[in-house]
Amino acid sequence: MSKMPQPMTQQMLKTLTDPVRRRLFDFVFASGKPVGRDEAAAAAGISRTLAAYHLDNLGEAGLLAISYARPQGKTGPGAGRPAKLYAPAHQEMSLNVPPRNYRLLGSLLATAAASDDSGVVLRALLSAARSEGIELGESGADLLDLLRDLGYEPVQEENGDITMANCPFHLVARHQTEMVCSMNRELLSGVLTGCRCDARRAELNPAEGRCCVVIHPEA
Repeated sequence: MSKMPQPMTQQMLKTLTDPVRRRLFDFVFASGKPVGRDEAAAAAGISRTLAAYHLDNLGEAGLLAISYARPQGKTGPGAGRPAKLYAPAHQEMSLNVPPRNYRLLGSLLATAAASDDSGVVLRALLSAARSEGIELGESGADLLDLLRDLGYEPVQEENGDITMANCPFHLVARHQTEMVCSMNRELLSGVLTGCRCDARRAELNPAEGRCCVVIHPEA
């Protein structure tokens, strides 16, 4: 059984209120891979020294994971010291005041739906997901903005595809993968229908490190 998300501490909240640290955190999160101080400093428009200070603070607060690696292609005694790299922390964090446990509720509901051999509950879930997606799509919001608001972290690829760097239902999906992926597809298909994105379609295309659904530009 996976660990439930840890509560966000006062130190974490204080760390993210600093605008420079928030820019650095957002950049590292969006990179999808460990990044070095030079790269982060350039993205945030600050000096390397200042970037190192804030990145280390984010690491100390538990918001970034820190590792070390030599520059790519450099090995042996003359390769220099391993560089410090930063990546998003794997542990999910939550902030609820007063405390709530919606993830546990979602996990229990998903388990109950998966145990229904008749398939009635699953069909009802997929129908509800599509209806909710249509309603969200009809709100008039820009597609990428709406996907961001839903927590998908959309990435516009060069070929026109939209991939999602994050699954908002990741914790439940680890145990009920097929159900959550199907629900994701129906939700996003509904969004496309609601926003009248007739030239796009949502397809299940799982890959490591991102959501299972990809939005394609063709009808």
